[in-house]
Amino acid sequence: MLLFCIALTVIGSGCTTPWVTNTQRSAVEQYLIATTVERAVANAGLGKFAGKKVFLDYGYLAPQVDKAYVQGMLEMELSKAGCVIVAKQELAEIMIQPLCGVLATDHDSWIIGTPSLPIPVPYTDLTFAVPEIPLLKRVKRMAYGHFAFNVFNAGDRAPIATVSNINSSAQYNNWVVLLVPFTSHNMDMKDTVNASTVYEF
Repeated sequence: MLLFCIALTVIGSGCTTPWVTNTQRSAVEQYLIATTVERAVANAGLGKFAGKKVFLDYGYLAPQVDKAYVQGMLEMELSKAGCVIVAKQELAEIMIQPLCGVLATDHDSWIIGTPSLPIPVPYTDLTFAVPEIPLLKRVKRMAYGHFAFNVFNAGDRAPIATVSNINSSAQYNNWVVLLVPFTSHNMDMKDTVNASTVYEF
């Protein structure tokens, strides 16, 4: 009976191993890009066109991987201002042409302590590594955005306004202080902290 119970425990344990995958871009990277886009759109000052019928020309956003999110946030910001987004230029009063020169992530790091060191074993081809021992370490991940907006009269493309040099960024840091890891960031990630936990058996 004891052996039978042990066997059931082993089999049950093996069946509960979850299948884990990762997306091509980490959650932190996606938060960085999304926050950078949201800040740029919010600071563009497009609310001054409140109540207008707007046609959006997205031709210059084509090279950007996150084009769809930029479009969605821009349309949401204009809708909040009371603008009507129209599908054809001839139905619009004004045309807005968004441009995005930079929308990407970057990173850097530094350490005070002992870095990981490979040590060869004498008279062999083998090596072993001394693990990194950080007294103080920071890995900084950043997202940067550089946007501009051309605004035209929809009928004859006469220029109405130029909104240039809309720069935005977001930051996420991984720290290690005296071997204790923690993080810091300047993004709204409260949903990941305040979400309730449900246990299922």
